[in-house]
Amino acid sequence: MKRLLLLGIVLLASAPAHAQGTDFAGEWSSRCTEDFIARCGGGEQLGDYLGIPLNAAGRMRAETSDVAEWGLPEFQCRPHPSPYQWRAQGNMRITKEINPVSRQLTAYHVAWLRSLDRPIYMDGRPHPPEYAPHTWSGFSTGKFDGNTLVITTTHMKQGYVKDNDVPLSDKATMLEYWTRHANIITITTFINDPIYLEEPYVLSSNYEIDEHTLLEFFPCTIIEENISQSVPHYLPGKNPYLNDWLKEYGVPEEPARKGGADHMYPEYRLKLKK
Repeated sequence: MKRLLLLGIVLLASAPAHAQGTDFAGEWSSRCTEDFIARCGGGEQLGDYLGIPLNAAGRMRAETSDVAEWGLPEFQCRPHPSPYQWRAQGNMRITKEINPVSRQLTAYHVAWLRSLDRPIYMDGRPHPPEYAPHTWSGFSTGKFDGNTLVITTTHMKQGYVKDNDVPLSDKATMLEYWTRHANIITITTFINDPIYLEEPYVLSSNYEIDEHTLLEFFPCTIIEENISQSVPHYLPGKNPYLNDWLKEYGVPEEPARKGGADHMYPEYRLKLKK
Protein backbone atom coordinates (compact mmCIF):
# COMPACT_ATOMS: atom_id res chain seq x y z
CA MET A 1 0.00 0.00 0.00
CA LYS A 2 2.81 2.39 0.90
CA ARG A 3 4.53 1.57 -2.38
CA LEU A 4 1.35 2.38 -4.34
CA LEU A 5 0.95 5.66 -2.45
CA LEU A 6 4.57 6.58 -3.15
CA LEU A 7 4.14 5.69 -6.82
CA GLY A 8 1.05 7.92 -7.02
CA ILE A 9 2.94 10.86 -5.52
CA VAL A 10 5.76 10.41 -8.04
CA LEU A 11 3.33 10.27 -10.96
CA LEU A 12 1.55 13.42 -9.81
CA ALA A 13 4.83 15.23 -9.39
CA SER A 14 5.94 14.27 -12.89
CA ALA A 15 2.67 15.28 -14.56
CA PRO A 16 2.91 18.51 -16.63
CA ALA A 17 1.55 21.59 -14.86
CA HIS A 18 -1.16 23.69 -16.43
CA ALA A 19 0.32 26.63 -18.34
CA GLN A 20 -0.14 29.98 -16.70
CA GLY A 21 -1.62 32.79 -18.74
CA THR A 22 -4.75 34.47 -20.07
CA ASP A 23 -7.05 33.41 -22.88
CA PHE A 24 -7.13 36.15 -25.54
CA ALA A 25 -9.07 34.21 -28.18
CA GLY A 26 -12.28 35.75 -29.53
CA GLU A 27 -13.89 38.41 -31.70
CA TRP A 28 -12.86 41.90 -30.58
CA SER A 29 -14.45 45.26 -31.44
CA SER A 30 -12.39 48.43 -31.60
CA ARG A 31 -13.04 50.99 -28.86
CA CYS A 32 -11.99 54.52 -29.80
CA THR A 33 -11.02 55.63 -26.31
CA GLU A 34 -7.68 56.95 -27.64
CA ASP A 35 -6.90 58.82 -30.87
CA PHE A 36 -10.55 59.05 -31.90
CA ILE A 37 -9.81 61.04 -35.07
CA ALA A 38 -7.25 58.52 -36.25
CA ARG A 39 -9.16 55.34 -35.38
CA CYS A 40 -12.79 56.26 -35.92
CA GLY A 41 -12.85 59.77 -37.35
CA GLY A 42 -11.50 59.41 -40.87
CA GLY A 43 -7.76 58.99 -40.39
CA GLU A 44 -4.69 60.92 -39.33
CA GLN A 45 -4.17 64.59 -40.19
CA LEU A 46 -1.45 65.38 -42.72
CA GLY A 47 1.55 66.87 -40.95
CA ASP A 48 0.49 65.68 -37.49
CA TYR A 49 3.60 64.23 -35.87
CA LEU A 50 2.60 64.98 -32.29
CA GLY A 51 3.85 62.35 -29.87
CA ILE A 52 6.17 60.73 -32.42
CA PRO A 53 9.92 60.84 -31.71
CA LEU A 54 10.84 61.30 -35.39
CA ASN A 55 14.42 62.07 -36.32
CA ALA A 56 15.41 64.25 -39.30
CA ALA A 57 15.24 61.32 -41.74
CA GLY A 58 11.77 60.37 -40.48
CA ARG A 59 10.45 63.92 -40.90
CA MET A 60 11.89 64.17 -44.39
CA ARG A 61 10.28 60.87 -45.39
CA ALA A 62 6.91 61.82 -43.90
CA GLU A 63 6.74 65.33 -45.35
CA THR A 64 7.70 64.31 -48.89
CA SER A 65 5.18 61.45 -49.02
CA ASP A 66 1.91 61.89 -50.86
CA VAL A 67 -1.01 59.93 -49.41
CA ALA A 68 -2.43 59.76 -52.92
CA GLU A 69 -0.33 56.60 -53.22
CA TRP A 70 -3.15 54.86 -51.32
CA GLY A 71 -5.15 55.16 -54.54
CA LEU A 72 -2.65 53.27 -56.68
CA PRO A 73 -4.18 50.08 -58.13
CA GLU A 74 -1.39 47.83 -56.85
CA PHE A 75 -1.89 49.10 -53.28
CA GLN A 76 -5.57 48.24 -52.98
CA CYS A 77 -4.88 44.91 -51.28
CA ARG A 78 -1.68 45.95 -49.51
CA PRO A 79 -1.90 44.79 -45.87
CA HIS A 80 -1.16 47.19 -43.05
CA PRO A 81 2.13 46.59 -41.21
CA SER A 82 1.75 45.05 -37.76
CA PRO A 83 2.63 48.24 -35.80
CA TYR A 84 -0.15 50.16 -37.56
CA GLN A 85 -2.78 47.41 -37.45
CA TRP A 86 -3.68 48.09 -33.82
CA ARG A 87 -4.58 51.70 -34.69
CA ALA A 88 -6.41 50.93 -37.93
CA GLN A 89 -10.18 50.98 -38.21
CA GLY A 90 -12.27 47.83 -37.89
CA ASN A 91 -12.47 44.83 -35.61
CA MET A 92 -9.99 41.99 -35.09
CA ARG A 93 -9.99 38.28 -34.35
CA ILE A 94 -7.63 36.23 -32.18
CA THR A 95 -7.60 32.43 -32.51
CA LYS A 96 -5.52 29.73 -30.83
CA GLU A 97 -3.47 27.00 -32.45
CA ILE A 98 -3.29 24.02 -30.10
CA ASN A 99 -1.04 20.97 -30.44
CA PRO A 100 -3.55 18.07 -30.67
CA VAL A 101 -1.29 15.67 -28.75
CA SER A 102 0.31 17.74 -25.99
CA ARG A 103 -2.60 20.22 -25.92
CA GLN A 104 -0.07 23.00 -25.51
CA LEU A 105 -0.61 26.43 -27.04
CA THR A 106 1.53 26.55 -30.19
CA ALA A 107 0.54 29.99 -31.47
CA TYR A 108 -1.98 32.77 -31.39
CA HIS A 109 -3.21 34.02 -34.75
CA VAL A 110 -4.42 37.60 -35.21
CA ALA A 111 -6.46 38.90 -38.14
CA TRP A 112 -7.78 42.41 -38.83
CA LEU A 113 -9.98 43.88 -41.54
CA ARG A 114 -7.02 44.65 -43.81
CA SER A 115 -4.39 42.09 -43.00
CA LEU A 116 -2.84 38.72 -43.58
CA ASP A 117 -2.82 36.10 -40.87
CA ARG A 118 -0.32 37.11 -38.18
CA PRO A 119 1.00 34.14 -36.17
CA ILE A 120 2.52 34.72 -32.74
CA TYR A 121 4.53 31.61 -31.88
CA MET A 122 4.31 30.42 -28.28
CA ASP A 123 6.41 27.26 -28.55
CA GLY A 124 9.81 28.79 -27.82
CA ARG A 125 11.16 28.80 -31.36
CA PRO A 126 13.94 31.34 -32.08
CA HIS A 127 13.73 34.32 -34.42
CA PRO A 128 15.24 33.75 -37.87
CA PRO A 129 18.58 35.31 -38.91
CA GLU A 130 18.68 38.93 -40.05
CA TYR A 131 18.87 38.00 -43.75
CA ALA A 132 15.60 35.99 -43.62
CA PRO A 133 12.64 37.35 -45.64
CA HIS A 134 10.63 40.24 -44.18
CA THR A 135 6.83 40.26 -44.28
CA TRP A 136 4.00 42.69 -43.52
CA SER A 137 3.26 40.89 -40.27
CA GLY A 138 6.88 40.24 -39.33
CA PHE A 139 8.03 37.31 -37.20
CA SER A 140 6.49 37.28 -33.70
CA THR A 141 7.18 35.17 -30.62
CA GLY A 142 5.37 35.44 -27.31
CA LYS A 143 5.65 34.36 -23.71
CA PHE A 144 3.60 34.98 -20.60
CA ASP A 145 4.80 37.19 -17.77
CA GLY A 146 2.15 36.36 -15.20
CA ASN A 147 -1.14 37.04 -16.99
CA THR A 148 0.40 39.49 -19.48
CA LEU A 149 1.48 38.25 -22.89
CA VAL A 150 4.80 39.78 -24.01
CA ILE A 151 5.47 39.64 -27.77
CA THR A 152 8.62 40.46 -29.72
CA THR A 153 8.32 41.12 -33.47
CA THR A 154 11.14 41.39 -36.01
CA HIS A 155 11.53 41.01 -39.80
CA MET A 156 8.87 43.55 -40.79
CA LYS A 157 8.72 45.09 -44.25
CA GLN A 158 9.20 48.80 -44.74
CA GLY A 159 5.87 50.52 -44.12
CA TYR A 160 4.24 53.15 -41.90
CA VAL A 161 3.20 53.65 -38.29
CA LYS A 162 0.43 56.13 -39.19
CA ASP A 163 -1.76 56.42 -42.26
CA ASN A 164 -0.41 59.93 -42.91
CA ASP A 165 2.76 58.14 -44.01
CA VAL A 166 4.92 58.46 -40.90
CA PRO A 167 7.52 55.90 -42.01
CA LEU A 168 8.59 52.54 -40.61
CA SER A 169 11.86 51.00 -41.80
CA ASP A 170 12.66 47.33 -42.29
CA LYS A 171 15.09 47.59 -39.36
CA ALA A 172 12.24 48.31 -36.94
CA THR A 173 11.24 45.95 -34.13
CA MET A 174 8.19 45.94 -31.89
CA LEU A 175 7.57 44.90 -28.29
CA GLU A 176 3.93 44.33 -27.29
CA TYR A 177 2.16 43.78 -23.98
CA TRP A 178 -1.33 42.25 -24.09
CA THR A 179 -3.34 42.70 -20.90
CA ARG A 180 -6.92 41.56 -20.42
CA HIS A 181 -9.32 42.87 -17.77
CA ALA A 182 -12.67 41.05 -18.06
CA ASN A 183 -14.00 41.97 -21.53
CA ILE A 184 -11.36 44.61 -22.33
CA ILE A 185 -7.96 43.96 -23.87
CA THR A 186 -5.28 46.66 -23.83
CA ILE A 187 -2.44 46.44 -26.35
CA THR A 188 0.65 48.48 -25.43
CA THR A 189 3.34 48.69 -28.10
CA PHE A 190 6.93 49.93 -28.08
CA ILE A 191 8.19 50.52 -31.62
CA ASN A 192 11.97 50.80 -32.06
CA ASP A 193 13.28 52.07 -35.38
CA PRO A 194 16.97 53.06 -35.62
CA ILE A 195 16.40 54.61 -39.06
CA TYR A 196 13.47 56.97 -38.44
CA LEU A 197 12.98 57.34 -34.65
CA GLU A 198 15.08 58.99 -31.93
CA GLU A 199 13.63 56.73 -29.22
CA PRO A 200 10.83 54.14 -28.89
CA TYR A 201 7.36 55.20 -30.03
CA VAL A 202 4.85 54.07 -27.37
CA LEU A 203 1.14 53.53 -28.05
CA SER A 204 -1.80 51.78 -26.42
CA SER A 205 -5.10 50.61 -27.92
CA ASN A 206 -8.24 49.06 -26.44
CA TYR A 207 -10.64 46.45 -27.78
CA GLU A 208 -13.74 44.89 -26.23
CA ILE A 209 -14.85 41.28 -26.65
CA ASP A 210 -18.01 41.06 -28.77
CA GLU A 211 -19.78 37.71 -29.15
CA HIS A 212 -22.23 39.23 -31.64
CA THR A 213 -19.78 40.26 -34.34
CA LEU A 214 -17.60 38.59 -36.97
CA LEU A 215 -14.53 39.95 -38.68
CA GLU A 216 -15.59 41.77 -41.84
CA PHE A 217 -14.63 40.78 -45.37
CA PHE A 218 -12.18 43.19 -47.00
CA PRO A 219 -13.48 43.95 -50.53
CA CYS A 220 -10.19 44.45 -52.36
CA THR A 221 -9.35 43.33 -55.88
CA ILE A 222 -6.14 41.42 -56.58
CA ILE A 223 -4.31 42.89 -59.59
CA GLU A 224 -0.81 42.88 -61.01
CA GLU A 225 1.68 44.98 -59.06
CA ASN A 226 4.14 47.59 -60.38
CA ILE A 227 1.85 48.89 -63.11
CA SER A 228 1.81 52.59 -62.17
CA GLN A 229 4.00 54.93 -64.20
CA SER A 230 4.96 57.07 -61.18
CA VAL A 231 4.80 57.06 -57.39
CA PRO A 232 3.00 60.08 -55.83
CA HIS A 233 5.40 62.23 -53.81
CA TYR A 234 6.50 65.82 -53.08
CA LEU A 235 9.96 67.35 -53.17
CA PRO A 236 11.29 68.55 -49.80
CA GLY A 237 9.46 71.67 -48.64
CA LYS A 238 6.88 71.49 -51.45
CA ASN A 239 3.97 69.66 -49.78
CA PRO A 240 1.23 72.35 -49.54
CA TYR A 241 -1.14 70.43 -47.27
CA LEU A 242 0.89 69.80 -44.12
CA ASN A 243 -0.42 72.81 -42.14
CA ASP A 244 -4.10 72.76 -43.17
CA TRP A 245 -5.25 71.19 -39.91
CA LEU A 246 -3.36 73.44 -37.48
CA LYS A 247 -5.85 76.32 -37.36
CA GLU A 248 -8.83 73.99 -37.04
CA TYR A 249 -7.42 72.40 -33.88
CA GLY A 250 -5.42 75.34 -32.54
CA VAL A 251 -2.12 73.47 -32.56
CA PRO A 252 1.17 75.39 -32.95
CA GLU A 253 3.21 74.36 -35.98
CA GLU A 254 6.55 73.67 -34.28
CA PRO A 255 5.61 70.65 -32.11
CA ALA A 256 3.18 69.28 -34.70
CA ARG A 257 5.66 69.29 -37.57
CA LYS A 258 8.92 68.97 -35.67
CA GLY A 259 8.38 65.58 -34.12
CA GLY A 260 11.40 64.47 -32.15
CA ALA A 261 11.76 63.11 -28.64
CA ASP A 262 12.01 66.42 -26.75
CA HIS A 263 8.46 67.57 -27.53
CA MET A 264 6.99 64.42 -25.95
CA TYR A 265 7.82 65.49 -22.39
CA PRO A 266 6.26 68.14 -20.06
CA GLU A 267 9.43 70.27 -20.11
CA TYR A 268 8.76 71.13 -23.74
CA ARG A 269 5.89 73.41 -22.65
CA LEU A 270 8.39 75.80 -21.14
CA LYS A 271 10.40 75.83 -24.36
CA LEU A 272 7.25 76.45 -26.38
CA LYS A 273 6.26 79.46 -24.22
CA LYS A 274 9.59 81.11 -24.99
